[in-house]
Amino acid sequence: MPSDCRGKETQGGRPASFAFGGGPGGGFLAAERAVGGATTITSGFVFTQTALRAYRECPYRFRLRYLEGVPWPAAPTDPAAERALDLGRRFHELARQHYLGLEVDEQARSAGPPLADWWQALRTRPPDLAGYPERYPEVALSVPLGRFRLSARYDLLAIGEKGARIVDWKIGVLPLSPVLAQDLQTQVYLYVLAEGNTVYRRGRLLAPESLSLVYWNPRETLLVGYDARTHAQTRAFLEGLVDEIAQCDPAAMRPVEDPSTCSRCGYAALCGLPSGGILEWEEEEEEAFPEWPPEEALAP
Repeated sequence: MPSDCRGKETQGGRPASFAFGGGPGGGFLAAERAVGGATTITSGFVFTQTALRAYRECPYRFRLRYLEGVPWPAAPTDPAAERALDLGRRFHELARQHYLGLEVDEQARSAGPPLADWWQALRTRPPDLAGYPERYPEVALSVPLGRFRLSARYDLLAIGEKGARIVDWKIGVLPLSPVLAQDLQTQVYLYVLAEGNTVYRRGRLLAPESLSLVYWNPRETLLVGYDARTHAQTRAFLEGLVDEIAQCDPAAMRPVEDPSTCSRCGYAALCGLPSGGILEWEEEEEEAFPEWPPEEALAP
């Protein structure tokens, strides 16, 4: 029997904490049958921060989503969560159009609160992009990571002669925690930019020290810097993580026993647990483009 990859120890061939739910053929047994033909991680596999986070939180979720391609089960609609997600989509779209040079102020004002209030906050207290005249909203960048690839999708990428800055809209995060500076999203976003910024610089590489990431919400901003030492540490961490995933037998990608993780998982019903919440905006954006659209910039 394969040993677990980060999940709980197993009993009798299935996770000790696993509860079967649904009708015949559902749950873990169906996944076990699928594992016989499951695709293992191969060279060229495209990782994202969402995929890496899925594995770190629950290898079983990674296996279902990225190896077996199991769709999210239908879940009861939470009106409050659906509204929050819709507001996030609309704000991101307004910001995208604004940074493309389109006039959207009237559209935002007519939306009413809280969207109109958020937009007013952006107009009166925008992220500091002085010195970064080139603005690229909603772009993706992909770079090599060992024998794999690592992709990031940026809400806004601003480029200047002496540096580059990523902006990420964190509308639902109040307040912004300094912990975000060590978050997996921060690590992936800055690493990818450090490795692949020549795509936007006509072959000229910007040093890690000239890169930064701004998390913005209607009340505050959090600026995260970068440097060569952090870049080297991030490379070692990310290469180690993807190697661990690649070496893990899909059959050993077991569910974790963590109520907080399960309560936010779209696959919770497959484990006999209450249906998880809907995706966060950032996760939904990445899940919508698992292989990325044609406009993705590919760094060699």
